[in-house]
Amino acid sequence: MKRINGFFLFIVLGILGVFLYIPRIYQGYRTLHRLQDELKATTIESEKLHCEMEDLSLQLDNFNNLYYIEKFARDKLGMKKKNETIYRVIYEEEQD
Repeated sequence: MKRINGFFLFIVLGILGVFLYIPRIYQGYRTLHRLQDELKATTIESEKLHCEMEDLSLQLDNFNNLYYIEKFARDKLGMKKKNETIYRVIYEEEQD
């Protein structure tokens, strides 16, 4: 009889333990899923920033080149060389 009571008690405690730990297991699963999503988002953002960093590095290399410095000064800043005349073509809008 003691063996049956001990076995029954073991089964009851085992089932009770499973039901008590299911919420913790589920919470751990939700946390794992959330962290995996954050990792994916962070990886994507890191790749974007890496591409942006490469673009900026290329731009920096270009600004160390005299051709690009002159082009930037002419196009963006409207500068010109000494004794140089700049002509701008202005197109009239077409009317129907």
